[in-house]
Amino acid sequence: MVHLTATAPSHTPMQPTVLTSVRVMPPKGLNTQYYLDLNHFSRETAWAHGFMHDYALWLGPVLLTVVFVAVYAVAWWRRAPRVAAVLFLGGVGTIVALGLNQLVGHAAKELRPYATHPHVLVLVPKTTDYSFPSDHSIVAGGLTLAVLLVLGGEVWRRREPALGALEALAGRWRSPGVARALAVANVVLGLFLCFGRVYVGAHYPGDVVAGYLLSAMVVVLFTLLRPFAYRAVDLLEPTPAGILLRRPLPALAAAHDAPVGSTADPR
Repeated sequence: MVHLTATAPSHTPMQPTVLTSVRVMPPKGLNTQYYLDLNHFSRETAWAHGFMHDYALWLGPVLLTVVFVAVYAVAWWRRAPRVAAVLFLGGVGTIVALGLNQLVGHAAKELRPYATHPHVLVLVPKTTDYSFPSDHSIVAGGLTLAVLLVLGGEVWRRREPALGALEALAGRWRSPGVARALAVANVVLGLFLCFGRVYVGAHYPGDVVAGYLLSAMVVVLFTLLRPFAYRAVDLLEPTPAGILLRRPLPALAAAHDAPVGSTADPR
């Protein structure tokens, strides 16, 4: 059963005097037990506190963003504009999920764990916003799933004609090994960020699981717009803006597209 509590009147005139909040979201027993167990583990691993503070606060989201951009760079280099389209949808979905998270958080009104358990170890600055779901796990879930969704074959298809040696390379429609390696890295980094938010004392396990799943669901819904994104790609590619979607064609392919007889035989 959810327990409700009223916070003490605020000393700041701008704050409401009474706020009804939930101490722990269900499953209350598991959330509390795993949170306190991991907090005990945190106390026993003081050697990791500096790194975990940075990773859970800013380093984790930065690394996830770097991997996301790196996958885009691989797609740009391999001239796979549909990958860029799917990544764009995933990025927009993640931003929308962050906004939706604010609505969910104000509806749930779960207090931060350190407000309910004032004696726990907290490695990051304490905040007064709600705990459920976790903003950081929203970023982790959204960016991770956006990268995973581009591992299929069709979105890596090249758009330029294949010639000779290029033909054999262009026949490999599946995502390159570097993209798959980046996707694995993104999953590991995202899950470790969720772990880190509980390790530093900022969230219950249920907060990060809910945020991860919420963001993943929103990103999946946004990627249903792929046909419209592909159509936009087809319209943009012939324009100067196409340089944002894929690197320019090599000279060999450009010459292949030229009309027969337009270039004199040098011999």
